[in-house]
Amino acid sequence: MPYVMPADAFSAPTYIVLDLPQPACAAVLELRQRFDLYQASLPPEITVAGSSGVGTVAQGQDALHVFRAVEAVARRQPPFACSFDSMRRFPGVPVFWLSPRDRAPFDALHRALLDSGIQFDASHFPFNPHCTISSTTELSKHQETELLTSPVPQMEFFLDELRVYQVAGGQAHQLQSFALGG
Repeated sequence: MPYVMPADAFSAPTYIVLDLPQPACAAVLELRQRFDLYQASLPPEITVAGSSGVGTVAQGQDALHVFRAVEAVARRQPPFACSFDSMRRFPGVPVFWLSPRDRAPFDALHRALLDSGIQFDASHFPFNPHCTISSTTELSKHQETELLTSPVPQMEFFLDELRVYQVAGGQAHQLQSFALGG
């Protein structure tokens, strides 16, 4: 499969994620539309590289090397079931997020990406798999309380595709996707 990337590949923040399928995607978008319109404009996903543990894909790497490494990681990871167990907030920042019930498959993917030879920018935060609902500083205390006490989407869904996104101009652009398990 040919990968065509500009010479300045990864000059915009580049993330490796697991997009949420329906109906989990719709449930997350509904929450985002109530509390953070910017987040509502982005694909509902759980980031495995780019926001915690490691930062975004480092600039200056050969795109073909990066995509082949992500593909190899995806091939070794079987699809898996996921569900959310709680709404949380990261300490000291206005980021509200849904926590997966079982973090083990996310930890395995994160470790595999670290061992893949891909270079990542630094992150100041330990890896914590999460689906961001809101990151705006414009929520009132009442809205923050409402968000933290919002019902958590109660459904099981399957994650079966690893995707690479760049965020530029406030929009996410999918660069590649790779099926889990080959």
